[in-house]
Amino acid sequence: MAELYQVSTETLISIPVPKATPPEVVPQIGGAGPLWRSLLFPRGGQRAVELGGDGSNLFASLRQAGVRIERWRSEDESGVAPTFDLVLDDRTNGRPPVRPERIRSLLAPGGRWVVAVERRRWVGLAGHRIMSRASREGFESIDTFYAYPSLRSPRILVPLDSPGPFLYFLGLAVGVRSPRQRLIALAARFLCIVRLHRMMLPNLIMVARRRG
Repeated sequence: MAELYQVSTETLISIPVPKATPPEVVPQIGGAGPLWRSLLFPRGGQRAVELGGDGSNLFASLRQAGVRIERWRSEDESGVAPTFDLVLDDRTNGRPPVRPERIRSLLAPGGRWVVAVERRRWVGLAGHRIMSRASREGFESIDTFYAYPSLRSPRILVPLDSPGPFLYFLGLAVGVRSPRQRLIALAARFLCIVRLHRMMLPNLIMVARRRG
């Protein structure tokens, strides 16, 4: 896995973390194509259905990799067999489209529901609702990530399901330089402890797997 490099931003605040946290948990990437390749390992012949998007082409690199992507039509819901490898849910335009009653029923065993949500400031309750639905529908494996600095031009992929990688990323991004930053850092650490840090980021990727 590629080594991390120093990044700078005025919007992130560093939090000191133990040096034992391995840098490999925060992989370096470069662009939307490598982002989806690192998360989904697409291959030719896979079938996917896309929800939302309105022509955003967020998942265009998957099509280029040979994934057969179909558009979702609500009138087809009753007759769709659970044979898709991927359900691609683009929530970056702020307008929720009509979605199936049950996402899990569209997926073949081992299939994954992939949600990408992005907001100008932070995803807020949208991220919480997405993960709650995945839990209600019985997805056995749910992973979340943050693409820095954006979904379409990501340079670093940060796993969010444990505080360590996120705190490590913040420690790399900006040093603590003032009492105000230290106060914000303390607040960020608290958000990590109560698992609310995902809601305070400008984007969120959720990958939920159906195992059986």
